[in-house]
Amino acid sequence: MNAVTRLEDGATVAVVGGGPAGAFSAIHLLRKARQAGRRIRVVIFEPRCRPVEKAAGGLAGPYVGCPQCAGGISPRLHDALADLEISLPAQVIQAAISSITVQGNWKSVYLPVPPSRTMSSVYRGTLPFGQHLPESCFDAVLLDAATDAGAEIVGSRVFRAVYGSDGKVKLSYQCKNMEAIIVADFAIFAGGVNDKTDRAHASPATMDLFQQLQPAYVPPRLRKAVIFELEAQSASGMAEGGELHYVESSSGKLRLDMCSLLSKRGYITVSLVGKSVDESHSHQQNLNVIRDFLGLPQIRRVLPPRMQLSVRCICNPRLVVGTSELPFGERVAAVGDMATSRQYKDGILAAHNMAESLAETAIASGVDHRSLALGYGRMIDSIRKDNRYATVIFVLYRWFFVNPLLSRIIYQTFVTEKKTQTSSRRKFRNIFWAISSGDQSYEEIAWSMLRPATLWLIFKGGFLVTLRNLLAEIFFGIRWRGTARFATGVSKDDLSTRRSELLPALTWAEPDRGLPEFECIYSIRIRAGIEMVRGLLAQFGEVDRPYLNPLWVNIRRTSGEPLQEGSVIRYRVFGGAISFSIKQQPSSRENLIVYKVDGGFADGGLFCFEIKPLPAGFCLLTVYLVFDYARGDTLVGRAWWGLFRRLFPEFIHDVLWNHALCQLKQTAELRDSVSWEVNI
Repeated sequence: MNAVTRLEDGATVAVVGGGPAGAFSAIHLLRKARQAGRRIRVVIFEPRCRPVEKAAGGLAGPYVGCPQCAGGISPRLHDALADLEISLPAQVIQAAISSITVQGNWKSVYLPVPPSRTMSSVYRGTLPFGQHLPESCFDAVLLDAATDAGAEIVGSRVFRAVYGSDGKVKLSYQCKNMEAIIVADFAIFAGGVNDKTDRAHASPATMDLFQQLQPAYVPPRLRKAVIFELEAQSASGMAEGGELHYVESSSGKLRLDMCSLLSKRGYITVSLVGKSVDESHSHQQNLNVIRDFLGLPQIRRVLPPRMQLSVRCICNPRLVVGTSELPFGERVAAVGDMATSRQYKDGILAAHNMAESLAETAIASGVDHRSLALGYGRMIDSIRKDNRYATVIFVLYRWFFVNPLLSRIIYQTFVTEKKTQTSSRRKFRNIFWAISSGDQSYEEIAWSMLRPATLWLIFKGGFLVTLRNLLAEIFFGIRWRGTARFATGVSKDDLSTRRSELLPALTWAEPDRGLPEFECIYSIRIRAGIEMVRGLLAQFGEVDRPYLNPLWVNIRRTSGEPLQEGSVIRYRVFGGAISFSIKQQPSSRENLIVYKVDGGFADGGLFCFEIKPLPAGFCLLTVYLVFDYARGDTLVGRAWWGLFRRLFPEFIHDVLWNHALCQLKQTAELRDSVSWEVNI
């Protein structure tokens, strides 16, 4: 049995690569060494910190360059940074993410970031095109934290790695135009899979250096991506709103598996993965994919109005979609995406977790092959196992969002749960959140998806409700083609709050009258100003209105002026078999439009619209309807209205108003002309 090789007091550890994996490795090594009462030297080699020419002293300069990454900081990564007492300066955070939108071809799920969780967008480096100072990039912050912990930084590439006669690792690098050598008791290779050979200086890639020391190492399977920056002043609105979008965008000849749009100050970072990217082998082919992507109608709905598209900083990084074999050997280990990564989500967190495990193994157990296999190897195996679950999850995830019927069932399940369960009991919402944010392991997500309660909710709240609504839409002639579907039902948590806001202002109920017998409320976020939305509401009851035009329901303004007190709108249902009018009332506050129902089953009820401004150019439109069922004055009348009350299909309001509000939202957001010529 081989002897255990330990890091003794005074040992030297070389870290080749100063990205997150390298910086986290240094931080954890130094922390754990101090906890063990040992003193070690940690040296990080990062060529992006090359010393400035003619600068006095120093082996490293400011961080300059880009590691080709979208730059999303997940909730769990924020937790890890907090545990390390690393805070991100305000200038580093490009946007505080407040919402995630998962958008299928025509259906969207909106997920606010919970108050207890934090998500951010950053730039890993100083691009695009030098817009960001070294102190404004994420990787520089981590390197500063590493140096604060006691690490040294050398701004040079390592160009040779060999074992010495004593079994230690000898690394050669350039220092002031001369070759220098460091002898390391342990060498960590964290250069990443996108590190390329520097032909100008005859420096091999970090992966090649590691393979020279560990010939049995097999790199992880990779897949190409396209990442580019959309530059526009109007993009700052997305940054203020803190938006992250995952968009299903396989359409026609464009085949994409994963697309994200991450808001930043003045830019939107777009990441594309899929067969169309795999088959693009030239810069021109990448441009064709980008143009096709930006031309999709669902992308137009995501981007801010009046945005003129200017594309900058296109790159083709390789993403890790597998796990390497034997990413460790005698006194050496690969960490970060040279070893593996969490599939498609949160690679930086995976790098942190690997770095922490590697540091724990090196300090507590040893740096020989067997010790690394028993300790660090278990972390690699756990990520490999978790990614097997990820493969199944993403296949199902994409299948459900591409198929129109399946995506509608999933969408309806989400809506049903939102309306019937309090936030703490929404298990289905939590699954969406975990997949989109990376806030759980893939194994945990997979088992959550397969729980009997989840499957029952999909059947009862998704399949059956979808079937019922489909029949209603056929009956009323409602067509969704070309209209994006958004959830409009107000959550059970918010219902009482919205009621308390509206009812006192509307003087609905007398003190001893209690709550209304029937109540429905719908809200939708619209990326448009209040005046735009008011203009569309003024068309309510007009012949040419672009929303709420179902069969069997005739809605016409019969007197008064639009949105003016005294205006009357007449409803005639089934050719007049059911009819009533609504009359506009005095409003208690601005942008609250109130109608009182006259006649019919909702006689005396209230029907109102409320518009509230939201940050980043959005507004919230709410539709609220409350009434007590008509009772009748005669025995026959009471019997008729009693029967009507029991047979009245309340869900019809959900069907009609969900479609109407989605139509209104789309009309409002697309009224501004947008130039879709792409400037690259």
